[in-house]
Amino acid sequence: MKPMEPAAFLGYLNTRIGAKAMLSIDAGLYKGIYPSRIEDVKEGMIALSHPLMKGALLPVLRSVQLKLKVEADEGIFQAEAAVARGFPQGGIPLLWVTPVSEALRVQRRYFVRVPCLLKTGLFRIEGDRLQPDRELWKEVTSTDISLGGIGFTVFHPQHSHLLPQDRYLVNIALQDRKFFLTGKIVKKIESAESAQFGISFDSLPGCVEKILSSFIRQQELAGRLTSPEGRNQ
Repeated sequence: MKPMEPAAFLGYLNTRIGAKAMLSIDAGLYKGIYPSRIEDVKEGMIALSHPLMKGALLPVLRSVQLKLKVEADEGIFQAEAAVARGFPQGGIPLLWVTPVSEALRVQRRYFVRVPCLLKTGLFRIEGDRLQPDRELWKEVTSTDISLGGIGFTVFHPQHSHLLPQDRYLVNIALQDRKFFLTGKIVKKIESAESAQFGISFDSLPGCVEKILSSFIRQQELAGRLTSPEGRNQ
C-alpha cells in the first residue's frame, strides 16, 4: 500500500474507529510509548483515548509532535502528528492530534506477542473492590508478552478477585533486573479450571522498551530455531 497523505489517512481512520494505537514521544520528561485507541475523526483531527502515565492523564502541550502508530487489519500505519487539544467527549478524556506527515505502512514487530515464562508480581492500585489497607502482591507467571502488554493464567478460585478494568502495578523480572510498570486488565477469559488474563501497559519508558524489545527478538529467534521449518533450514 502506498503512503497516504494526511487527508487520506484521516479518511482511512474514520472507518476504523476503535482501532488500537500507540503514541511515541522520543525525548523529554515524558519520553516513552503510550497505548491508546482511535475514538473519533473530525475537522482534520484524530481523537485518541487520552494516554495515561502512572494512572493519571499524560501531560502534553499543544503543538508537541509525536509518532502515531495505528493497527488495522491491513497492517500497521505510522505518521507524525501534532497535539491539537485535549477535550472530553461523552465524559471520556480525549487527546486530539493532527497528522502532519504521510502515513507509512510499517512492520508488525511492535505488536508481536511472544510466549514466555516470566515471574511477574501484581499489586492492585485502582478498582471497584480496591481495599488499600488489605492489598497484597500476587505472584503469577506470564504466558506471553509484547511491548503493549502481558498475558498470564490464574487457576480457580484465585482469579475471582482479578477484574477487567482494574489497574495494577506490574513487577516484571527480566534479564536479572526488575521493572515496575502500570497497566489495567483488558481481557479475562474464564474456563472451568482457570482464567486467561491480558494486561495492557499504560506506558513503556524508553529504557524498558529497549530491553523488552531485545528480549522479544530473542524469543522470536528461539521460536524459529525450534520450529520444524527452522530446524530444516
